[in-house]
Amino acid sequence: MKWRFVPLLLYLSLTVGGCAAFEKALKPKEPEEVRLKRILLERALEYERQGELHKALQAYEAALAMVVAKKESLETSLRKSAEEHYRRGLELRKQGKYVRARHEFLIALRYRPDFAEVVDLLRPVRLSPYTYYIVHEVKQGEFLTAIAQKYYNDQSKFEVIARFNNLKDATKLNAGMKLKIPEIKGVRFPRPEKKQTTTLPVGRKGAMEVTEKVSSTTPVDQLAWAEVESGYNLGSEDPSAAQEQETDDYQVAIYEEQGIILLEEGQYLAALHEFQKVYDIDPARQQIREYMSWAHYRQGEVLFQQAEYLEARRHFEEALSFDEQCTSCKEYLSRTADAYKEVHYLRGIQLFEEEKLKEAIEEWQLVSELDSDYKQVQSYLLRAQKLLEKVQELKEVP
Repeated sequence: MKWRFVPLLLYLSLTVGGCAAFEKALKPKEPEEVRLKRILLERALEYERQGELHKALQAYEAALAMVVAKKESLETSLRKSAEEHYRRGLELRKQGKYVRARHEFLIALRYRPDFAEVVDLLRPVRLSPYTYYIVHEVKQGEFLTAIAQKYYNDQSKFEVIARFNNLKDATKLNAGMKLKIPEIKGVRFPRPEKKQTTTLPVGRKGAMEVTEKVSSTTPVDQLAWAEVESGYNLGSEDPSAAQEQETDDYQVAIYEEQGIILLEEGQYLAALHEFQKVYDIDPARQQIREYMSWAHYRQGEVLFQQAEYLEARRHFEEALSFDEQCTSCKEYLSRTADAYKEVHYLRGIQLFEEEKLKEAIEEWQLVSELDSDYKQVQSYLLRAQKLLEKVQELKEVP
C-alpha cells in the first residue's frame, strides 16, 4: 500500500521544485553592483552588532566607494548626453532650424545646467538702443544666405538676420516677406536724409528722433530707424538694473521652455518643477498658470490609472486651483473619491474575512475619514473594533 504514495510524492516534489525554479526564473536578476553593495552593507551591520567597529567602518567605506563610483558614472553619462544634444543643436542651427535647435540646447542644459556654451547660445541678442536696420523685401526663391551675402558680404551672417527677425526656420522664406537687416560691427549702412523730424516718447524717459522722409537717391531698398528694444530705457535709467531685468527675463524664459519640453515628453512632475520656478517669480502670469494646471491634470490621470487615488485627487485639486473652469478636473475629483472609498472598503472586508482585524479597521478608517456615511463602513468598523477588544481580552486571560 505504501508504494502507491511514491509516485504521488515524487510528482509533488517535482511540481514544487519546478514551481520554485519557475518562480526563480521569473524573478528579475539583481544587478551585480547592487548585490555587492547590499552584501557590503549587511556585512558592515553585522560587524557593528559584533562590536568590530574597525571592520564595520571598512565595509561601510567600501560600499560608499561603490556609490561614489556610480555617481561619477552617472555624471559622465549626463555630460555625454548634454554634448550630444549640444552638437545636434549646432547642426540644426547651421541649417537655420532655430526652433528645433533651441529645443536641443534646452535638453542639453537640463542634463548639464552649467553648460556655458549653451547658456551663451540661448541668451537673447542685446542690441544698441540706436541700431539701424534696412528693410529688405524677399524675392521669389531668395535664400537668407544670399541676403546676408548682399548686405554683409558674408553668407554665414544669415543667423544675425534670422535672430533679429525672430525667424523660427531660416529655410522658409516667402516672397514679399519684409526682413529687417540690422547694422553689425564692421558694417555701416548709409543714413537717410532727414527732411522733417518729430520727437516721440520712448518708455518713461528719453526720446528719439524718427525719420519721416527718405532720400530717393539712396541706393538701398528702404531705410528706417530701429525701434528701441522693449525694456531698454534711454535717459538716466541705471544700465545695470536694465541688464539685471534682462537676465531675469531670460532665466524665466529658459525655465518655461524646459517645462514645456518636459510636458511634451510626459514628464509631468519634472515639468511642474520648472513651471514652479516661473510661478514663484511671476504668479500672476496667466500662461504659466495654464501650464501648471495641465501638468497637474496629466499627472493626476497617470496616478488614477495606477490606482493611486488619494495622490491623484491632490493633483486634480491643484489643477483646479490654477484653472477654476477645468470641468474634467471636477469630474476626476468625484471619480477618485468614489474609487478610493470603494477600494479601501472592499480591502477592509477581505482583511476582516481573513481575521486580520487591525488591518481591516485601518482600511475602513481611511474610508470613514473621507466619507463617514459610505455604505456600511461605520457598522463594519464598530463590529471589527468589538471583536478586536474581545480577542485582546482573551489573550490577557491566564
